[in-house]
Amino acid sequence: MNMEYHEWYSDRVGKDMGVLRIGHYGPALIYLPTCGGDHTEFQRYVMEEDARYWIESGKVQIFSIDAINHLSWYNPDLHPADKVQWAMGYEGYVVDEVLPLIRNITQNPFVGMMGASWGGYTVANFWAKHPDKFNLAVAMSGVFGIESQLQGYYDDNCYSNNPPHYLQHMADPYYYHNYRNNSLLWMMCGEHDICKKDNDEFANLLSHKDIPHWYDVWPAPCDHNEYWWKKMLPKVLDKFYSL
Repeated sequence: MNMEYHEWYSDRVGKDMGVLRIGHYGPALIYLPTCGGDHTEFQRYVMEEDARYWIESGKVQIFSIDAINHLSWYNPDLHPADKVQWAMGYEGYVVDEVLPLIRNITQNPFVGMMGASWGGYTVANFWAKHPDKFNLAVAMSGVFGIESQLQGYYDDNCYSNNPPHYLQHMADPYYYHNYRNNSLLWMMCGEHDICKKDNDEFANLLSHKDIPHWYDVWPAPCDHNEYWWKKMLPKVLDKFYSL
C-alpha cells in the first residue's frame, strides 16, 4: 500500500501542516480528523484496512490531513472571535493549498471528503460553502452547529461558519445549482449517537430548503465511536469509488 507524507509551512495557519497520501491511483477522498486529531488519525483508527480493497485496486486515494481544532475551536484561551479567524485560515489552507496538491497528484476531477464528529462539522461547512470544489461530503456522527464553542459570542464570521444558520437563508442559485448537480452531502448517524438530535435537525433544515442530501440512521447499538465510523467507510467507498 503506497504511502507518502507531504508537509509544508502554511502562512494561512502559521505552522507546518501535514498530508498523508494513502494509495497510488484513483480519485481522492480527503479525511478530516475529529476535534483532537491530525493526519495520523486515519491510521490510528486502522481505517486503511477497512479501505484496503479500494486502495490497492487503485479505486481511491485517501488524503488524511492535519487539523488545527486544538488551536481554534477547542482552544479555551482564545476569544471566540479569534477561534473563528483561525478556523477561516484553516479553510483557506484546505481549499487553496491542499486541494490543488491533491488535484495535481490524482489528475482526477472527483474529490470527496469525509470526517466524523467535529470533522463532520468541518466537512459540512466546507461542502455548504464550496459545493463547486467538493463532489462528495460524508459527515459521520457530525456536529453542525458551533454555538458550543462560542461562549455566547456571535458575529458575522460566526454566522458565516455556522451551517444551520446561514443555510436557513440560502437563496443563491449558483449554490443551489451545485448542490443539485455537483456535490452531495451524505450524513450518517447511529440511533444511540450523542449527535443524533443535531443530525435530525440539520437534515430537516436541508429538506425544508430543498437541498439534496442523504441521511442514514444506523440502528442501535450504533453510537458515537470509531468502531462504527470504520464500518461506514466501506459503504461510502462501495457507493462512490467502485467503478
